[in-house]
Amino acid sequence: MQRLGTIEEAKAKVLDDSRRCMARVRSIAEASFDTPDAAVRVLQQVRAETYEDLSQIQHEHLIICAAEWLLAQSICASDTQWYWNPRQTGDRTEPDLAGVVNGATVVSAEITTSANPGGVIDTRMRETLEKLSRQSGQLFYFVRTQAMATRADTKVRKAGWSIRVTQLS
Repeated sequence: MQRLGTIEEAKAKVLDDSRRCMARVRSIAEASFDTPDAAVRVLQQVRAETYEDLSQIQHEHLIICAAEWLLAQSICASDTQWYWNPRQTGDRTEPDLAGVVNGATVVSAEITTSANPGGVIDTRMRETLEKLSRQSGQLFYFVRTQAMATRADTKVRKAGWSIRVTQLS
């Protein structure tokens, strides 16, 4: 896991990453096309060169929102040291966000920006919640939609995990 630094530094990273991604989108979008084949090639290029950033930047942002929420709700103290896996680079033993005080993990959280819990997303949610259930500290699963919150609550309740599902808008 990486040290998050300050919330302001993390927000600046998201803003810089977003600007860089949008500049790339604008650059690709300048390409002219006059056939369906050429149009699709441009769309393929947009997807190939920005898809990962589109997903990961949103993930980074929601991690920051989660840390802010934990601070605002007084679940974590202002001197909490934050660690994160901003680009979902953690292994199976690390959460997306960890809050540490005096060397002890007080909060572990997983974050998803998926909108709907269908298909592969539902399966991944179960695996993620199971992984989270083995983490240290208070456990949180942050989502951005009511559909994801409802599905996660059902999984948490049925499994008997001590995980708080929280929807952030």
